[in-house]
Amino acid sequence: MALDALDVRMARLEGAYEQIDRRLDTLHGDVLTLTQRLDRVDQRLEQKLDANFRWVIGVILANWTTLMLAILMRR
Repeated sequence: MALDALDVRMARLEGAYEQIDRRLDTLHGDVLTLTQRLDRVDQRLEQKLDANFRWVIGVILANWTTLMLAILMRR
């Protein structure tokens, strides 16, 4: 009798373990998908920041050049 109860409990534990294993596999897949999406967003953001940085540097250099020419021409 005690052996039957032990078998039932072991079977229940094995079933719970299999269910946890399936859930962890699903979570692992979800985390991989999110990681890939974040990588794509990061790449797009980096490209936009690079483009904006070039524009800002160009505007700053143009303003600085104009200011220096104005100062030199005044003298």
